[in-house]
Amino acid sequence: MSDYRLSELNTFIRRFVALNLPEPVWVEAELAEVDERRGHYYLSLIETAADSDQTVARAQAVMWDRQARKWQRQRQLLLHRILQAGRAIKLQVQVEFHERYGISMQVVDLDPNYTLGLLAQQREATLELLKRQGLLDANKRIPLPMVPQRLAIISSPVAAGLQDFTTQLKQNAYGYEFRIQLFPAAVQGPQTSPEVRRQLRTIQRRAEDYDAIVIIRGGGAKMDLADFDERTLCEAAAQSTLPIITGIGHETDQSIMDMLAHTALKTPTAAADFFIDRLMQVDQHLALANQQLQWLQEQHIRQAEQVLSRIESSIKSQIQQQLQGQEWQLRNMQQQLHILVRNRLKLAELALEEQIKLHEVLSLESHLKRGFSVLTQEGKIINRIESIRKDVPLEAQLTDGSTELTIKSPQKKK
Repeated sequence: MSDYRLSELNTFIRRFVALNLPEPVWVEAELAEVDERRGHYYLSLIETAADSDQTVARAQAVMWDRQARKWQRQRQLLLHRILQAGRAIKLQVQVEFHERYGISMQVVDLDPNYTLGLLAQQREATLELLKRQGLLDANKRIPLPMVPQRLAIISSPVAAGLQDFTTQLKQNAYGYEFRIQLFPAAVQGPQTSPEVRRQLRTIQRRAEDYDAIVIIRGGGAKMDLADFDERTLCEAAAQSTLPIITGIGHETDQSIMDMLAHTALKTPTAAADFFIDRLMQVDQHLALANQQLQWLQEQHIRQAEQVLSRIESSIKSQIQQQLQGQEWQLRNMQQQLHILVRNRLKLAELALEEQIKLHEVLSLESHLKRGFSVLTQEGKIINRIESIRKDVPLEAQLTDGSTELTIKSPQKKK
């Protein structure tokens, strides 16, 4: 066995690498970390076992600024949209070994279609999983309040889309008021999923305080939407008990987050307009309902007036008929009263005549004429012998006059 000095061994390795890897080679790996400094991209590459998350290989690579700018110019793509931690990539690297600095891999090219293809496969797998779990349409079945004004916003505090959204809401032409609370989270890059999921859990604990969740960000390229296709994020959003409105900001493509949301809008401004329009529609419905109510009131009033008019006419007719009937009864009673009065007068005259005749028959003169006389003593009529007082003058009234009589007491014998 030969002994080597370190420099000799490194020289041997350099020659071995140069001999066996003279040209750049394509490498498939996963990005563990990405560090961009002054246009240079420093990449930490790993490979994990197919049946576990155990790392089986690790290496470092770099894409220098000049090569990065050349690649972006030729591909018409931005590297930072592809080179994100957690993504699988396919790189063409030039492997070199330096006796002093060790092995290095310089990136000379990368295949964006490889990354996009894997992202598309992951997207389809996530969609299929959500469909099997019945979660893809779950949020769409949650009713959105008629007047949604309490909004929980998930967005980056520095996102241009957040400013557009809040400005549009606050400066709406109708003066509608909204209560907005921001739950800050990354909306681009590897921290998107964990931070948005954390804020979704926070909002869920206070779900009764909000009418809806709004997830917004600024504009971006198609590659940026992959952050909102991530499986665990989409599962968490689909299980929300509040309706989710998205304004992620891409005009032509949809993320899975858009597909599972209650309502997906293209931009943050469109999301703000959605809430303004909803309140305006409620106002219009209320105005229309008010007009219909007024029309119904007027109809009821007109109908009531017609009914009252008919009742008034009926009452007048009934009163007139009653008055006519009472006038006829009164005239009839007047006629009958004259007859009754005449009859009563005749009866009274007959009765009076009878009384006169009876008086004449029963009068003192009549008795005197028939041979009777009337004895009075001291003004009292005497009708019994024992009532006569002796030695007191009696007055006897006869037909032709009156005379005095005295009955003497018998004389005692001497």
